[in-house]
Amino acid sequence: MELVERIGRALRAAGMEDLPSGTSEPLASYGMDSLMMVLSVAALEKEFSLRISGHDFSESCFESLDALARWLRRLGAA
Repeated sequence: MELVERIGRALRAAGMEDLPSGTSEPLASYGMDSLMMVLSVAALEKEFSLRISGHDFSESCFESLDALARWLRRLGAA
């Protein structure tokens, strides 16, 4: 499965109901806030079998699906 599709699945599992159709659209427009970021980290850890510390992420990682994909690749997600 493509990385962005897996990210979408994790975000839905975290509680995001709507996802952007374009990968560069701002996730904040679809309900990404600080609480959703925390919930998303847990869902992304599960989806990609990663451990993500608080030092590994910032708000900029959650700007768009593209930003999330770049960040997860740096963390070793395949």
